[in-house]
Amino acid sequence: MIVDCHTHLNRYLPEQPPSLHERYAQLRAEMDANGIDYSLVLSSYKVNEDRPSTAEIVRLVHDDARIGVAAGISFYALSTETLAELRALLETGRVRALKLYPGYQAFYVYDPQLRGVYGLAAEFGVPVMIHTGDTYDRLGKLKYTHPLTIDEAAVDFRDVHFVICHMGNPWLMDAAEVIYKNENVSGDISGFTLGTFEERFERLMIAKMRDVIAYANGTGGLLYGTDWPISDMASYLRFVEKLELSGEEAENLLWKNASTLFRLGLGGGDGDL
Repeated sequence: MIVDCHTHLNRYLPEQPPSLHERYAQLRAEMDANGIDYSLVLSSYKVNEDRPSTAEIVRLVHDDARIGVAAGISFYALSTETLAELRALLETGRVRALKLYPGYQAFYVYDPQLRGVYGLAAEFGVPVMIHTGDTYDRLGKLKYTHPLTIDEAAVDFRDVHFVICHMGNPWLMDAAEVIYKNENVSGDISGFTLGTFEERFERLMIAKMRDVIAYANGTGGLLYGTDWPISDMASYLRFVEKLELSGEEAENLLWKNASTLFRLGLGGGDGDL
């Protein structure tokens, strides 16, 4: 069983399908081709013709048992009204996580203005996924994306579970320490590459991930994700195979941890989170 906890239905390039329905069909086809049992779709911090809103995605996948939604949040648009809208989305039961985009927007995850967001996460028992590390957009500001900033929020909001998306790449060992130290923090391995892994870069990332797994004594705090369509699903599965994980480590990474964290109830098994 495989859970991809980090996918998108955004249109990033002109050659990608302009229609949201086409991109959704493409995601389902990629899942089928690569044996993916469940995917979490993350909406953006902005909404336009290429980036659908959380509500639009929820309506699209409302009866799809293989798709969940993570609600993207704009820090700049935080208000009583937007928190009420977010509450309504959470009440549908289709939103499995919240997503913040520091770096793309200029804020730190421990900003007091996020108390309302973290309060909703705690109330509904959903994790908060946080962009960390390199940004797809070169206008992103890296000082907001370092994984050590997650430690600040994790300590102050112990009843919220945080996910360090992209393992803070290139600061993987810093992310590993934050995960190791805080029981309410996990990390996903998505978005390490654009498209498919180039051989030399893949060797570098395999070595880094082996160090992370050795430091953390296993994959108990890690989640499988790709960042599709930015990263290729088949290439990512080959990357995981080359990590040479034990059977238990592979199961925890590929689906059990995600099933536990996002309360998916898959396979009757719980991960180490």
